[in-house]
Amino acid sequence: MKTLKTLCLKSTLLIVCLIFASFSPKFQTYNQQNALSIEDAILRNMISCSIVNKGSHEGNCIDLTVKNLTSNRLLVKLESGRNLASVDTNKQDILVVREELFVLNPSQTQHKEVFGFCSQSHKGAPEKDELYTVGAMKDKNIVKLTQHLAANKYPISAMQEAIWTMTNDRPIASIFHNNRDSIENLQEFVAQFTKSMSPWYSIEYIEPDSGMISNVAKNIHGNIEVRLAKNTVVKIVVYDKFNIPQLRTEILTTEQANKHPFSVNVQSLPGGRYHIGFYTLGGRLDEKVFSI
Repeated sequence: MKTLKTLCLKSTLLIVCLIFASFSPKFQTYNQQNALSIEDAILRNMISCSIVNKGSHEGNCIDLTVKNLTSNRLLVKLESGRNLASVDTNKQDILVVREELFVLNPSQTQHKEVFGFCSQSHKGAPEKDELYTVGAMKDKNIVKLTQHLAANKYPISAMQEAIWTMTNDRPIASIFHNNRDSIENLQEFVAQFTKSMSPWYSIEYIEPDSGMISNVAKNIHGNIEVRLAKNTVVKIVVYDKFNIPQLRTEILTTEQANKHPFSVNVQSLPGGRYHIGFYTLGGRLDEKVFSI
């Protein structure tokens, strides 16, 4: 009798464990991995969706509403790397960065913000209430980038420039932020897909009133990587391809350190290749090459 009771108790515990396991994160992950693609769900008339711009080209810029048209429970995913095509072909598409999962009961409607970025720098910026449709997935390298952006914290503006680097062949140096340390890893990540070296500098472009993306460099930003004392005057000279000085400026170091940030206004220079020298009273510290 005692053996029978023990057996019944073990059976009950096993059933309880199986019930809890069905709600475990592992089970939920399994469901996410097997969720239906939003594109497939639309093609099979299982859902309807509304995709509307919130008035921005980056970050949480899209409102997405999905409705379950079936009598069954659905799991639908909007994938990282999915393109959202603008109905207005003069405006930029939006590239989804963060995956979203919709868990929909029969006839249920669910709304979510979508984190993404414009992906066609040669077109105009979207406006509030612009409409979109679900487009195709981007190629595997762009998907790797969007997944990397989703998993890491970078400045929003640098994420946008990284997208344009991959989708519109803009230079890696266009990935810019005033705090260069915050974007060096991102430049290195993108460089592996472009068959080029990660640059030592970033380019800040002018911002035209037209809303289009500019190719006119305003400033270059970088670090002088030499140990210097606080209040050291560093003279900076930019030379053209004939070794003729084109720009002169200077900075005053703010602390004793091995790295000192600087920026140089290059708006007066035509596009091309230049080299830049850094000097103190003790002589030349370093010389680097850049292109704008």
